[in-house]
Amino acid sequence: MLPSHRLLLLGILALPAVSGCGSMSHGSESGTIAQTTGGSMPTAPVTPPKAGPVAGGVSGTHNKVSATASVDTLAVAVGTSQTITVTFTSDDGLPISGFSVYGSLGTLPAGWSAPTNLTCAVVAPGSGCVLSLTYAPAAIETGTLTLDCVYVDNSGLPRTPGPCMTLVYAATASNHVVASVSPSGEIDANVGGKQTVSVNFTTDDGNAVTALTLNTNLGALPSGWSSKATGLNCAVVSTGNGCQLPLAFAPAAAAAGTLTLNYSYIDASGAAMSGALNVPYAATPRQTVVASVSPNGQIDAATMGGQQSVALTFTTNDGNAASGLRLISDLTKLQAGWSSTSTAFGCDSVSTGNGCQLQLKFAPAVLGGGTLTLRYSYNDAGGMPNFGLLTIPYAATTNDNVVGTASPTGQIVAMLGSPAQDVSVAFTTDDSRLATALQVTSNLAALPPGWTNTAGSFACSVLGSGSTCRLMLNYAPTGVDNGTLTLNYAYVNNADEARTGSVAIDYRTTTNNNVVAAVNPTSLSVVTGSGSNPVMVTFTTDDGNVASSLSADLTVLPADWSSASSTFTCATVTTSCQVSVNYSPTVAAAGTLSFGYSYVNSMGATKTGTVSIPYTAAP
Repeated sequence: MLPSHRLLLLGILALPAVSGCGSMSHGSESGTIAQTTGGSMPTAPVTPPKAGPVAGGVSGTHNKVSATASVDTLAVAVGTSQTITVTFTSDDGLPISGFSVYGSLGTLPAGWSAPTNLTCAVVAPGSGCVLSLTYAPAAIETGTLTLDCVYVDNSGLPRTPGPCMTLVYAATASNHVVASVSPSGEIDANVGGKQTVSVNFTTDDGNAVTALTLNTNLGALPSGWSSKATGLNCAVVSTGNGCQLPLAFAPAAAAAGTLTLNYSYIDASGAAMSGALNVPYAATPRQTVVASVSPNGQIDAATMGGQQSVALTFTTNDGNAASGLRLISDLTKLQAGWSSTSTAFGCDSVSTGNGCQLQLKFAPAVLGGGTLTLRYSYNDAGGMPNFGLLTIPYAATTNDNVVGTASPTGQIVAMLGSPAQDVSVAFTTDDSRLATALQVTSNLAALPPGWTNTAGSFACSVLGSGSTCRLMLNYAPTGVDNGTLTLNYAYVNNADEARTGSVAIDYRTTTNNNVVAAVNPTSLSVVTGSGSNPVMVTFTTDDGNVASSLSADLTVLPADWSSASSTFTCATVTTSCQVSVNYSPTVAAAGTLSFGYSYVNSMGATKTGTVSIPYTAAP
């Protein structure tokens, strides 16, 4: 059995204005939404409102409050947070009055919070009565959040507290896709008008998921809804990768309902997951002020020096003028990384193209993300106070780099005629953050002799630290060849910047070669007393490849033979390893000077050889 938690919503007709009020709605029509500064549940008894139908209602209609959450079931990774919205309207489209929420944060279950309290003078389709809740679990758990509502129905009768919404939630260890809509809350547009909508898909913990697919048929949306996209598929979803769905709501007649978008994806553990986003909507009779964000969707900026300018433009959805727009949110107390050159913002008149615009800047100092919520108030053309709510998702990114690491490390060595040497190049980021759209730009079909890649091309949609983004190569030399293979690649880093890089792989061909000694002159025939007769011994390899660790012992030589060094060594042998010996005969003699040497050939085998120099000395 899941633990159940309830937040009480109390209804009072004609609630007096609250000093310092804010708004928790978007596009409020006839409802007044006041925001208090917290506090506990009121203990004073609630005075029943005066009986009688709501203006414009039908006497004797016992309608109910209908609550629509942006998600049906909420799953959030431990250590992260997700904000959801709950839109309140009536079940039959007729207005309901005296609706309010008075809960302090302590009345919510562990991990849950609400930014403020909420009151709505009128609740109906298009009234924009919206509650914002945030779930930030600290431990794995499951539960249900139940909202109890008290209000006055259309017949003028107060409703006793009773459940109006139940939300199942869970805190898990795996990551999930979060779908957020902008503008948030109920989407309102007047008949004959149009409201653009953007749905942004991200993950709740910043780790990537793959293969996101929108399962809802965009060609069969509810009346008034449309999309310029025929579908949505995102190979990877994390933060700031632009997985967005554009929509538009342009009702031709009175309408109200909920648009549900279903989607599926593969989480970071490889499990198949699914989710749904609920978007309540209504065609409204009067204009509402809406705020558009540029750039659209999630706002991204790199930490430690990166910044993103953000413009908020306020207009009305039908072009008719609204007045007295004021930003209620405190611009001096924005979330970390956000700032504004203005301490307050307002426009005396708002319609279309009149320049009612607020400039913000996002310049994060540390990694992180969240949602910036701004509330504003205004008066519509009929002089009715209204309120709006704008949510802006954001994330701090990094200017990371993709690096390529070859394995085996160091110089790649393959023996001529032997089986191919397998070589892999692993592409990772230098800060463990994600990069996307990696592609090897070098022509893999035109590699140096001996190098092959069966695929012919290589790309990775997403990569990070410990990723499986690996390019497989083979080195099987057909001749003796030493050189460097250079691979160029391009990618998009975590700050959404296009970057390039390269990886260099040194390689050489080995053989079972030998070190040979050449003697000059090849023999000596001299007379006694002729003085010094030098002989130069040059060591080389028989195939031109390198041998190493050559040494010769010259401590024991025949009579009248000498060398400048008693022990001779060469670290490497190719063409320039030489030693000189001298013959200075004092008596008649004949014989052969012989001394041995040892070395390690290019295959790594230890071998030996002998130098022989015939000589004679006559009187």
